[in-house]
Amino acid sequence: FNIFQMAVKCHVRRVILASSNHVMGGYKDDTSFGPSSVHPNSPPNVGTVPLDPNTLKISGDAKAYAAAKLAGERMAMTLGSIYGDTTSFVVLRIGWCQPGENLPDTLCAAGSPPEFLLEAEDGSANNNAGMSEGDAKDEVWFKQMWLSNRDYLQYFEAAIDLSVPTSEMGAPTINEMQQHVHRHERKGFVLVNAMSANRDAKWNLDETKRLLGVVSQDDSLA
Repeated sequence: FNIFQMAVKCHVRRVILASSNHVMGGYKDDTSFGPSSVHPNSPPNVGTVPLDPNTLKISGDAKAYAAAKLAGERMAMTLGSIYGDTTSFVVLRIGWCQPGENLPDTLCAAGSPPEFLLEAEDGSANNNAGMSEGDAKDEVWFKQMWLSNRDYLQYFEAAIDLSVPTSEMGAPTINEMQQHVHRHERKGFVLVNAMSANRDAKWNLDETKRLLGVVSQDDSLA
């Protein structure tokens, strides 16, 4: 909040918000959404709830975290609509990007590298040994939203110089309002998904390619 307000006050040209895939984590188990079906203008569905109860104890459901990220997105959208002539906001909904080498084979159902996991009640940390059915399903979700270090850098570099609208792009259509579509491109504001091109992922990257001009080069399942 304070950083956004200060950026506007000081006429900072561009603010980039690292939002989170957890804003849309509720789509993880929604079977009505197939590959490339979760767009940046899809309605938010906060939190990522692990299917395995033991994993849930270790990693949590990220609902509070996701709600805070969504609040940041909405604040960026609001400030952009008011001050977009001088300060614009680009929001990247970051996929799964781990510290360090960030390799696909260290992704796990708990959503964190082992050194970042909490201990379970029995004092053990989660791992892939004897993976449950729930963990196996969740692991696919995490691998399909992986963001490689290379793509991470490309997205942020492109966001610095991205051309953001300086005026409103017209009122929402009746169809948009009926479908509760959340506009991701408007005065002073752009929001895109920021994942790598992972095979069969639910995340749609069409707007990422169009607006950022970046085509992901990596696939966690390749």
